[in-house]
Amino acid sequence: MLLAENIEGRKHYLDWLRVIAFYFLIFFHVGMIFVPWDFHIKNNITLEWFETWMAFLSQWRLPLLFMISGMVIYYSMGKRTAIGIIRERAKRLLIPLLLGIFVVVPPQIYFERISNGVEFADYWEFWKTVFNFVPFPEGGSLSWHHLWYVLYIFVYSLAALPLFLYLKSEKSSPLKERVNKYFRSHNNSIYIIILPFLLFYYFLAPVFPTTHALIDDWYNHSISFTIFLLGFCISSFEGLWQAIVENRKRSLILSLIPGSILILFVWGPTFDLFNEDKEFFFIFYTILKWTFIVSWLFTVLGYSKFMLNNPGKILTYANESVYPIYILHQTIMIIFGYYIIQYDLNVYFKFILITLITFVGSFVFYEIFIKRFNPMRLLFGMKPLKSDSQNYLQQIIRFRRTKKGYKL
Repeated sequence: MLLAENIEGRKHYLDWLRVIAFYFLIFFHVGMIFVPWDFHIKNNITLEWFETWMAFLSQWRLPLLFMISGMVIYYSMGKRTAIGIIRERAKRLLIPLLLGIFVVVPPQIYFERISNGVEFADYWEFWKTVFNFVPFPEGGSLSWHHLWYVLYIFVYSLAALPLFLYLKSEKSSPLKERVNKYFRSHNNSIYIIILPFLLFYYFLAPVFPTTHALIDDWYNHSISFTIFLLGFCISSFEGLWQAIVENRKRSLILSLIPGSILILFVWGPTFDLFNEDKEFFFIFYTILKWTFIVSWLFTVLGYSKFMLNNPGKILTYANESVYPIYILHQTIMIIFGYYIIQYDLNVYFKFILITLITFVGSFVFYEIFIKRFNPMRLLFGMKPLKSDSQNYLQQIIRFRRTKKGYKL
């Protein structure tokens, strides 16, 4: 069978996709300094053509992350109870989020404030305002900024926990058999999932613009939560996963057609197609946008099974480090970016320099202050390092299993 593999085995393609998606996110955030869109700090010269590749990237980078998160949770749940899952999610998500709110994010707000002409005696005078518990941007420094994704994953994990536990249990076997049988005989029906996204975008996006504030972010929730659930279902239903892989070429074609139209006539800074009829444009754009996003996600997933399913030391290191680097990157980017954009340098050189400093600075901080210390690993949502005695015990257990003929 095309997707027959040990369900507990490591899905290396998911690890690669997760790493690549987060790295794209860093490039996107650096690019925000150099486009006309609102951001925490701005270069005095912006690059309009950056809007095209950033608009393309922004359509699918977060949906891909939410989908991967849903897929990975299926495998990481194991045989945990509901309490065990909640405990694991809180440890991995809530602790880094609190660290971010009180330590990592405030420097971003500080440099945004001083770039807008607000003066403080020093950083510590500013930082104390976080304990006023006045949410940003209403004068306070309390915010989760780019870590909104971490909070949303935690909330979605709790909201979907009953469904997740059901799909992981033996009770769901009859349902899985029916669903798998359906998708094996109707594999083109995977594209039906486009329909709810069309409705979400058409009815909710104009009323509830994205805020990342959790309580009023209903369009974003409708999209992100649905994609998160879809990711879990892809891992749960082998027939659905198989249909996505088998349709990877069709998905690529379906994504290229609307994607090309949007890149040529909508996402570019100098184009404004269909501006005479806004309602028609919005409907047409909705169809193009979500046909592209869903088809592109299926393309990426389908091809990753064959192109990215390779383990290695680079993947092991990147996969372990990517979460702390995601937490750190925007703070490092804004601190150094604030000073770099004030110099009279070529704008492309600034972009490259800030990108390099963001990556290098994040990795250096990770290597020196996080990787080797269990308290720091806990704060950044990482698994603790095992002691030498634990490693030795594991080696003995593996040796005995091998002698008894167990498959490792």
